[in-house]
Amino acid sequence: MSANVERVLNEIRALTPEEQREVRAALDTVLTIQPKPQMSEEEFELMLVQKGILSEIPSPVTDDKIEAFRSYKPIEVKGKPVSETIIEERR
Repeated sequence: MSANVERVLNEIRALTPEEQREVRAALDTVLTIQPKPQMSEEEFELMLVQKGILSEIPSPVTDDKIEAFRSYKPIEVKGKPVSETIIEERR
């Protein structure tokens, strides 16, 4: 039994019988509440579109897209780093 559970049980034992019944009733209420059913990924994406968070539902990732990502090779650029150019232009 965890330390938290043991601490709560000790606190409950210190209560009057009426208070213990109240705790029991509250606990029974908490345990009988049915959890909200979770929405599917499709329902979640549709909700995001309806709320304007997404403009469209993205297409699923395919093996071709994964392969294209893995085979990506950045191009080499001669000269100083772009970050240096940006800093110089801001001055």
